[in-house]
Amino acid sequence: MSLEAKLVVLGTQGVGKTSLVVRYVNNTFDPASASTIGASFLAKKVIIDDSLVRLQIWDTAGQERYRSISKLYYRSANCGILCYDITSRASFEAMHSWLLELKKNVNGNIIIHIVGTKADLVNAEPSRREVPFEMCVAYAAEHLSEEEGFAVGGGGRGGRGRGWGGMDCCHEISARDDQGVDEVFQVIARKLVERRADIERERAFGSQDPYTRTGNSGIDPIPAGAEKSKGGMCC
Repeated sequence: MSLEAKLVVLGTQGVGKTSLVVRYVNNTFDPASASTIGASFLAKKVIIDDSLVRLQIWDTAGQERYRSISKLYYRSANCGILCYDITSRASFEAMHSWLLELKKNVNGNIIIHIVGTKADLVNAEPSRREVPFEMCVAYAAEHLSEEEGFAVGGGGRGGRGRGWGGMDCCHEISARDDQGVDEVFQVIARKLVERRADIERERAFGSQDPYTRTGNSGIDPIPAGAEKSKGGMCC
């Protein structure tokens, strides 16, 4: 069996969204990667049990001037990944605005995961940490729940299984050192498979709506201005 799913990666400029996605899809890291303009698109296939999951991963720009077009990339998303830099309290506080954007622009029960980036900086110099992991867990407990319309996924801190309520959705990763990156997407892919029936039902409903109609694959076509990254169809 196969499943296609759309993931959007959100967060303020400079937190490392592109590095996270490129490390996962292409297993590379570029410390001088340029800021994303609008959004870029990569894809990867993973096997979860007996299911083939095709992940469409949308890396969105964090600059304020692109916020007005962000909803084009959120539409039909099955999962949102909220990113912050664990050495920047400001980036963590700004993350809430992206969650509100998702709630405003996405219909259906979307999976949310929270990813703290740049763990390598804290591993090398612990005093640089500005966001304790426990703060992320407390935020998730307060703002992410099925009652709020979210399908909270599993996960853990660098794959070590810390979280709240038995439904972990918080991670700390390092794209530079390839720490915890694969675990984030493995957990999300497994949760997507578990929600296959809901996803297919929501997609079928959306295909009847002229404002949210999708193509034959059930995934929105690439909007004008989005960049399909080189090597994006890696599997």
